[in-house]
Amino acid sequence: MDRHSLPPTPTQAMRSTNNNNRMNNINKMNSNINESSLGVSIFLITASIVFSVYTSTASHSIAGGDSGELVAEGCQLGTSHPPGYPLYTVIVYLVTSFGKQYYPTLSPAYMVNITSCLFGSISSGLISLIVYKLTNGIDDGSDKVGNTKEGLSISPQVVAKCSVALSTGLLSAFSPLMWQYNTSAEVFALHNLFVTLIVYVLVIYNSKPNSTWIIALGSFLCGLAMTNQHTSILLILPVGVHVFYKSSILNKPKLLFISTLSFLAGISLYALLPYFAITNPHAGSWGDVTSLSGFIHHFLRRDYGTMRLFSGDDSVSEGMLARTWWWLYDFAICQCPLGMLFVLFSFLVCCIDLERFVQQMEVMERHIETTEKGKSTSSTLKVLHVALIFYLVVFHSLSNLPLSNPLLFGIHQRFWMHPNILMFIIVGVRIHEFISVMPRRSSIKLLALSVVILLLPFATYQRNYSARDQSSNNYFRKYALSILEPLPSNSLLLINYDQQWTSIRYLQECEGVRTDITSINLSMMTFGWWQSKLDLYENVSFPGTHYTRDNTLPWQNGAFTFSELIDANTEHFGSDIFIGGRLNFDDPEYHASYHEIPFGLVRQIRSQEHIDISVETAKSYRSFSLQPWTTIANHLSADLPSEEKYPQTEWEWTIRREFFDHMVSRSTHLLNLALNENESSPSTNVLPSIVESALWLELASSWDKDTYAESSSMRKNLGLAYMNMVRSKESTSFPIIDDIFDYNLSNETNWWSSESNEYNDWKEWASTRWRYEWEAFLGLESSKSEPGYHQIKQIYDSVMGSLPGR
Repeated sequence: MDRHSLPPTPTQAMRSTNNNNRMNNINKMNSNINESSLGVSIFLITASIVFSVYTSTASHSIAGGDSGELVAEGCQLGTSHPPGYPLYTVIVYLVTSFGKQYYPTLSPAYMVNITSCLFGSISSGLISLIVYKLTNGIDDGSDKVGNTKEGLSISPQVVAKCSVALSTGLLSAFSPLMWQYNTSAEVFALHNLFVTLIVYVLVIYNSKPNSTWIIALGSFLCGLAMTNQHTSILLILPVGVHVFYKSSILNKPKLLFISTLSFLAGISLYALLPYFAITNPHAGSWGDVTSLSGFIHHFLRRDYGTMRLFSGDDSVSEGMLARTWWWLYDFAICQCPLGMLFVLFSFLVCCIDLERFVQQMEVMERHIETTEKGKSTSSTLKVLHVALIFYLVVFHSLSNLPLSNPLLFGIHQRFWMHPNILMFIIVGVRIHEFISVMPRRSSIKLLALSVVILLLPFATYQRNYSARDQSSNNYFRKYALSILEPLPSNSLLLINYDQQWTSIRYLQECEGVRTDITSINLSMMTFGWWQSKLDLYENVSFPGTHYTRDNTLPWQNGAFTFSELIDANTEHFGSDIFIGGRLNFDDPEYHASYHEIPFGLVRQIRSQEHIDISVETAKSYRSFSLQPWTTIANHLSADLPSEEKYPQTEWEWTIRREFFDHMVSRSTHLLNLALNENESSPSTNVLPSIVESALWLELASSWDKDTYAESSSMRKNLGLAYMNMVRSKESTSFPIIDDIFDYNLSNETNWWSSESNEYNDWKEWASTRWRYEWEAFLGLESSKSEPGYHQIKQIYDSVMGSLPGR
């Protein structure tokens, strides 16, 4: 017998088995290494692409919303609005300090914006990595990454899988909402990073459920996430329940102790809030966190209402189901339309051969249920689905912002990034599943699909680039400069408008602009903790503990009204007291004792008892009020936020609204002065003031047609101005008006543009404009509630009835 045909001896058989096991282990190790290398590569490629796009489109200054306040508090380690955001405050402080030291030419806001870009790009990279790892558990084992003599061998199936992972991360990054908040100085970019980090650790945990260090790391991240955004709890709870149940942590005292200690270590960063407040008290910071009760009050957001977003009237707010529907609509139509279309397309292609599709899905389910990776993926996906539903139900049950208001809708929409991340991951996995069971799946078709999949984020980038490119967005900086620069030295500025407060606070605290001006937030002054801030304002006299309305219990116990606050400070500041926004409470005594004069984008408070001739005549007020408006025009008139790029859901839209509202306010005040003077003293030279009022109203009306087209007050005031132009006997020539807005009058179709300046020519033109405006006024239903409606109708009917042919 040939010795080669003899059966192996037991020793030889054992040696052969060991060799086979060793080779299998080596192959498995090589496969794991190759898969791990691919995963890292996918993460780095996604993050690098996103970071380069984000940094090229980030604003060089502050955006709207809370951006200005958050950066301002970070610059000097203050306390932000509830719940305080200690982690973000420390990060901003470190980043801005680093910028001042090594990049002094870059603004503090830009340094923080770039930091948000970094957080957002890492988050996007993690989404790609998570999808890649989850799809590894779905594969049936035919998708291999191996080594050959020529190098690394990657099958078309793996190429498709990598394409799905890359595409998912990039689709999320270039969705309008993510792109907007991952490039601005807000807490949301960091929150997005925490969401993806927690999900990534969950993926690792489900593959190694007995790892103590993974549980400890996840617990620490959960605690740290709570120091940035409280909505993190809506992910922490479902993930935490899953981990506690799967690892039986309650039955393992040591593991329970470690996980609890790790969570407390993360959330302990909140101890910095009272530390900073005690060691570095600062005017303008929010709340009194130096006491335990004050700290708990701030942590629980009681100033706004715990577990609420909105402290105003929410009687018309939508319910949970309506809000959830809006989220789904926004995700499918606005955030991820191409991704959802591809999911639908893939599903329909699979349904062409429905029987095979069902069989393949059953095979995939059996594979998932019988392999370690499959079980890990299944477990993670179940948690993500539960976390998504949990967030939508709980958040939409508690959130009370009325979504019918476009700006409030935009505020609410920011909190959809959290569920959007979970949804993007789920969509990415579903795309891979459909591709895996697609009928007649050849290598060429897989490669072609991979190309199509990679084109999805590119198309999304092209679709959203114009709107999300904020590289030239300096609007809020210019807006704040337009307010601060015209104010007299050492003025007092009382603010009750969020965008004025946050942008001005940033310029004063971080860039040192007009620090001689004392700015105070009126809404902050209404809280009981305000009495702890009184000593921080050395040049302001407070006649009590905090601001309230009269004849109330707080007022009787030592609070003060707005009129009492102004009374206490007129001696020190004189007429250099200004207000932006509206009063928190109606104050008849204030309105009886003081009047407000439009001054640029704010109003100057003047005593009724002391008449100042510099602002009480049309001619003097016209000159006086042009000074701040010249500054405003230099900053804003040629560069207002466009309505196309910044709709009403964007904060920048409010700058445009403010500009025109105050422009009209100045014009109507000047017109009223001129008409009153003309009535009491017809010989007064008021025609230039009337003409300038009409011109500004025409400019506002032509620049903002949507707002003023149906404005009865606009039509009424323009008619008054033109009627008095016609009646005026001051001059035979048309007055020349200063061109501070750099407008081209010949392009204003409603304005006098004839080269002829003959008396009858412009009088006839003014008469035609009067007729048009009051005819439009009388045709508006809203005009009937306007003061003087019947008198205007009587004058119009009388004049029109006297015309020949009537």
